[in-house]
Amino acid sequence: MLNLRKLATTYPNQLWLTLSQELQAEAWQQSQPHANAVACCQAYLNYLCLKTFVPWLEAWLAEDNPQHQKNSIFSATNWDSLWEFVNGTPIDLGEIRLVLIPSETSDLEEFAVPCEWVDIPSWRKDYYLAVQINLGNPEQSWMRLWGHVSYQKLKSQGIYDERDRSYYINQDVLTEDLTQMLLVPQPNATPQVAPPQLSAKGAEELFQQLSNYSVYSPRLAVPFEQWAGLIVDEQWRQKLYKQRYHLAVTPTPNLPVVNLRQWRQQAESIIEEIWQAVDTVLTPPELSAVRGAESAEVTVSAEAIAPLISLLQSNRSEKERCQAAGVLGQIGVGHPEAIEALTELLHTADDEETRWEAALSLGKIAPQHPQAGISRARLIDLGMQLGSCRVALIVTIRPKTEEKIGVRLQVQPISQQHKLPPHLILSVISGGETRLQAQTRSDDLGQGKDKILQLGFSPPPGTQFQVQVALNDSSVSEDFIA
Repeated sequence: MLNLRKLATTYPNQLWLTLSQELQAEAWQQSQPHANAVACCQAYLNYLCLKTFVPWLEAWLAEDNPQHQKNSIFSATNWDSLWEFVNGTPIDLGEIRLVLIPSETSDLEEFAVPCEWVDIPSWRKDYYLAVQINLGNPEQSWMRLWGHVSYQKLKSQGIYDERDRSYYINQDVLTEDLTQMLLVPQPNATPQVAPPQLSAKGAEELFQQLSNYSVYSPRLAVPFEQWAGLIVDEQWRQKLYKQRYHLAVTPTPNLPVVNLRQWRQQAESIIEEIWQAVDTVLTPPELSAVRGAESAEVTVSAEAIAPLISLLQSNRSEKERCQAAGVLGQIGVGHPEAIEALTELLHTADDEETRWEAALSLGKIAPQHPQAGISRARLIDLGMQLGSCRVALIVTIRPKTEEKIGVRLQVQPISQQHKLPPHLILSVISGGETRLQAQTRSDDLGQGKDKILQLGFSPPPGTQFQVQVALNDSSVSEDFIA
């Protein structure tokens, strides 16, 4: 596993900063009061950026100029009302005018900047900084400033995508060395342009339309000119944020609660009636008998297992390790060396998906192993809303520590030939608040684009939460306790 020092040595021109566990916990608490999961995640990543980068920048400036006076940037903006709607953290320190744009993606081929930071004159900055956030290992989490681009270059060489109202620019155009930008700030050549105008009546109409938290992305729901006129006014932006959050906090109905920690001990009748094995739900009945017969006849030798185990070693790519772990779950029954190798992979894998695959495979070949993952599925009935596409909710758990478990939620179509319908929403609700949320996308023809909808989290012991699958006016909910 590459640690931060090795990564910084590999990319010496990029800025690498450690994210402490204390700051992550603080950021998580501060990011909760938002209308949906995207806004919570947006606030979480930007809070980490703000609280990590600004102290570094202040220290860097003070080292170069001991007379430098710190600015009270932490209280200069109402961050919650900003991050509810737009990704990015603006920073103005003297002549330095920039915006941090964080993302958890590992795909760094291009950099995306929301158009608000470019096309609203009063929000426009001189530089846009691309930030990668890595939170895979709590003890080795970091943020990486992997490049920056000026306003002029972004406008002239970037590509604007109307679908998500963002500017995209290739990685090759970005500049890695951050210190050069800070030493020689960009001259402020931005013309003085009046901010977008919106009448009080127009603002009230937008409040009515956008306050409903079911409008997942308000910034894309109305014409940009109207949106810009609303969001640029801090009082209006704050009012919209409060209205959306207030409506999102609704009482949770009293429903039967599934205790995930007792899933292994539940009566088989309960499991068979409500929650079934994933293969049973996703495999057409006519194929179940055939698959079962084939599995019973397969006998795998230790010699066949050995090459797969070698693919789990740390010198292999995460993709190879993940695939090998999945195959071991199919053929490793009765092989102690396979169990040992999967257990080791749980502690050495860099990628969260690889760890999930190892836990699930361990659950297939050694169900009673203390680190084995458990996966169950149930059919979701949303009536005519889904048409011919039948879907299943899959809940997977795996032990992380003696007290903590990981939970992964997935919605998949029963048939592999289908895709999920657009605008299908998977939500996690706790304490009356939507904590996490994901939504399926549509293609250019308005058809479903995704085959899977997924959320993952690690709730504290005893946390009660509701999982909701919704489409238009129909929804199905299930209550759990971690």
